[in-house]
Amino acid sequence: MTTISEKVQQPKSTQSKTQVNKRAMNFPASWYIAMHSKDLGKKPIAIELFGQSLVAWRDQNNHPVIMDPYCSHKGASLAIGKVVDGCIQCPFHHWRYDSSGKCVYIPDVENIPPMARQTTYVTAERYGCIWVWYGTQTPLFSLPEFPSAEDERDNYMPVREVTKVNTPLQEAIENAFDYCHLTTVHKMQFSGPLQFTLLHEQHSVEQSEPPIQKDAWFGYVCKLPLYRRKGIIGAFSRALGFSAEFSTVRVDLWPNGFIFTNGTDDKVIYKELASATPVAENKINLMRLVLYKKPGNFLLDRPYISLIHWRIQATIAEDLPIWNTIKPSAGKVHVKNDWLILKFRKFYQNWVDKVE
Repeated sequence: MTTISEKVQQPKSTQSKTQVNKRAMNFPASWYIAMHSKDLGKKPIAIELFGQSLVAWRDQNNHPVIMDPYCSHKGASLAIGKVVDGCIQCPFHHWRYDSSGKCVYIPDVENIPPMARQTTYVTAERYGCIWVWYGTQTPLFSLPEFPSAEDERDNYMPVREVTKVNTPLQEAIENAFDYCHLTTVHKMQFSGPLQFTLLHEQHSVEQSEPPIQKDAWFGYVCKLPLYRRKGIIGAFSRALGFSAEFSTVRVDLWPNGFIFTNGTDDKVIYKELASATPVAENKINLMRLVLYKKPGNFLLDRPYISLIHWRIQATIAEDLPIWNTIKPSAGKVHVKNDWLILKFRKFYQNWVDKVE
């Protein structure tokens, strides 16, 4: 696995000056996708993460920097400043800060005050995404491994998306464990009971290595026995090679995100890297990189991928009205079908408790 130091830019502090009760926000210590790489160019931009206003910019090495946006001098917003000589320059009095947050230049001043500093977050850039570590001064685990976006990228068609959701972070992640809503919300039908294997509890040499450091990993495989589809959709699906006995889903999670691999029998259909990134307490951006497996036939690539993409988007659209109106604290009664959700909650809370 890639070590933290190989890919990560390490500043001196990840503690924000903005006074936020981190424990009350219920966000776990973890890696979050702040934005897709293409969204951060040469100019600084204002962003909101973790209930705070921040500024994102690129230094002289093109590395992403995320820091407190208000200048330590008079509080002007660095987001409307500019990058000069690899440093971010305040628009007011032209104080300049380097990527560690240290003030390195003040016009006509030789002795720069030691308190002239902006707090910064640990950042990394990989898979066309800008990642930010939240919760502790240094990361507690490495970035997830997603080789399909690098070594195997020629076999996939990538799609990057951001879905804005008004729901708590934990609720968005728990959706990956709520298999009962597949039949009630998404009207899916199965020919038999779903078959679960908890990988993090039953890890063995037969299973591929987890893409995330083991203590930060919650993984499972679910086999869904399929009915044979009828009508036009069924005929089209069979023409594209979708006729199968089982749909197999593998989910590899870290505290706020997951790698989702979907296939039929032994055939991969698509893979997804997703991060539920909180803007505020009940407001998240679902950051997604979806890799659609090319069928190997140029004429079938477009209809094949369009059909899968349409179905995924339709599924998300069915979830949104519920996510945007849910009040998780009102739900306190559980039944046996909630066993997977309850297991995940213990894992999630463990990482919330690590926040400093």
